[in-house]
Amino acid sequence: MNLKDLIVDIVYDKDYSPLTTNEMVKFLKADKYMKDVIIDAIKSLEKENKIRISHKGKILALSEDEKSLFGRIELAQGSYGFFISDNEKMKDVFISKENLKQAFQGDRVKIEIIKEAENGRNAEGRVVDIIEHNKAKIIGTYEQSKNFGFVICDNKSIGNDIYIAKKYSKNAKNKDKVIVEIINIPKKGNPEGRIVEIIGHKNDKNVDIYTIIAKHDIPYQFSKETKKEVLYINETLQESDYIDRVDFRDLFTVTIDGRDSKDFDDAISIEKNGEDYDLYVHIADVANYVKRSTAIDNDAYDRGNSTYLYNIVVPMLPKELSNGICSLNPNSDRLTLSLKMTINNKGKVIANEFYQAVINSNYRLVYDDVNDFLDDKNESIYTDEILKEKLLLFDELYKILRAKRDERGAIDFNFTESQIDVSDDGKVLNIEVLERGSGNKMIEEFMLAANETVATLFAYMDFPFIYRIHEKPKAEKIEKFKKFLNTMGYNIRGNDLYPKDFQKILKEVEGEDKEKIVNLLMLRTMQKARYSKDCKEHFGLSTKFYTHFTSPIRRYPDLIVHRLLKAYIENKLGKFNRVSLENSLEKSSEHLSITERRSEDCEREVEDLMKCKYMRRYIGCEFYGEISSVTDFGIYIELENTVEGLFMYKFSKNHYEFIEEKLQAYDTTNKKYYSLGDRVKIRVKKVEIMKKNIDFELLEEDETVSQQQESLS
Repeated sequence: MNLKDLIVDIVYDKDYSPLTTNEMVKFLKADKYMKDVIIDAIKSLEKENKIRISHKGKILALSEDEKSLFGRIELAQGSYGFFISDNEKMKDVFISKENLKQAFQGDRVKIEIIKEAENGRNAEGRVVDIIEHNKAKIIGTYEQSKNFGFVICDNKSIGNDIYIAKKYSKNAKNKDKVIVEIINIPKKGNPEGRIVEIIGHKNDKNVDIYTIIAKHDIPYQFSKETKKEVLYINETLQESDYIDRVDFRDLFTVTIDGRDSKDFDDAISIEKNGEDYDLYVHIADVANYVKRSTAIDNDAYDRGNSTYLYNIVVPMLPKELSNGICSLNPNSDRLTLSLKMTINNKGKVIANEFYQAVINSNYRLVYDDVNDFLDDKNESIYTDEILKEKLLLFDELYKILRAKRDERGAIDFNFTESQIDVSDDGKVLNIEVLERGSGNKMIEEFMLAANETVATLFAYMDFPFIYRIHEKPKAEKIEKFKKFLNTMGYNIRGNDLYPKDFQKILKEVEGEDKEKIVNLLMLRTMQKARYSKDCKEHFGLSTKFYTHFTSPIRRYPDLIVHRLLKAYIENKLGKFNRVSLENSLEKSSEHLSITERRSEDCEREVEDLMKCKYMRRYIGCEFYGEISSVTDFGIYIELENTVEGLFMYKFSKNHYEFIEEKLQAYDTTNKKYYSLGDRVKIRVKKVEIMKKNIDFELLEEDETVSQQQESLS
């Protein structure tokens, strides 16, 4: 729990007696270092309208009514808007154009209710205060006139075009995709803006992807200072780099990655030690090159992680590092942080050692070939007998580790992922299910073991650290999931559930028609993993201690871990100010959890874009698919190639009723029930590239393919 959450918990406790700011500082037993931090947190909470300060300086909780009147504005195309309350239980409030008080899309506001909800209509409100203007960038297409221009927003809920005076046009050309910021919202007429960035002409190669990157506020240009610092990076190791390093260059070492990968931040080695295994996980020593507070470091922290978008990568680090000196390329000396784990034949790590090392990878292997060798027993893939021997040893250990993880109850979801092949200019060549073989799973298992080992070290030292945590599901979500399972004939017993309970269900449905749906519903039940300075369990992996250590080229949290680990190896942890470090880790954890979600949202939207591009060629074609979701407005259907589309009831001549408790749709015209996992036939009706939507038409057949009500009762 962070400091602000702690203060909120105190203030909203039923036994709380109002305190002043100074009294709160004393109550929290803060030292002189923490006093200012607590005062800043209280000011921030007041600004965010999560607490209020009385005229006597007392910190007070907001009443439910007060909380309900704070929220944000969502505009609609008719220039009116809706107020989305901070109180999730409160329904949206209609705000007419006249009552918006110049509030714009996403602005945080306080409102008052001027008309209560009645006859199914939303309550009406009026904006009384704009607390904070939305700082999100607005993206659109520039329409040029002689002395001015307009930006037509991609977000159609922003009903009005944005007026751009010539002096604020940044010399944009007609049909350029641009980023604009609002500088004035007059009482009459269009909002006025200033172009802050030109993404490119709307017909430029990959401009659609760069537009999505900009929409999610992901920095994709390195700063001038970073570009200067990159000039001083050596392309090869210098003599001084080898000093005080353990030499692992004679250790047989390989990297295993995708065929198109260009940055290799992990390599592995193995030796048999009696009945035990010595597994070496070598991770690129990025911290040796990226020093704190440099321009490269600042840019990396802002990005938080690399973002992978098929034919485009927004890297966390400049390519001179990520693809160059930090990449564990074959037959090249490279600096690493290496972890040696001695693992017994039960899969337990019985000893570990950490090294600042130098390695020289023998082979750059790819998953497809390793899978052919291990899964398909294709001996001709490799000719090197030592390589074959090591791969078989890796596979042997992988199966032991996997069995150990299964035994403790780790939840292993079985999802179909998309393999989308995209050309350099953004054309989608093919979409199919991504196949994951033993090679992929083996590397994943070894990295899990390494991450857990590093986290365990710092947890037992009780030293400030950044963990990867995954809290147990919330009770209400578990209850909902259990009800869904009951409708499908499965049960989880008990109230206090453990990972093993969820694992048992996944094994029970393995290979069944409902496997994909149960996996999906279970995933929706889980909380999202995040970074935290607090040492909490990772529920999904069923482990007490977990972190991210193995990918410092593409994840900033791993770089933080590397810096702490290097200090541990050099016996310098005592030089840290623990209070200052904890505050830094708290801020970093929050920021890096946000940047991770930002990248995931961007990657998901680009995936939707690619699927729309691909399916345009199949408009009018018929396919079979599986119902992946049922809602009150339509049915989502996933095709065999992982493309998902929506059949909307309102476009059908038949009438449908939504049965929420069973997640079913009932066609009252044909007396048919449609349930999760049912196989149905569809026709591709419409593809909207801008909205990233694919519409399906649900086809009727002589023989029904849906589950009938009787079988689910």
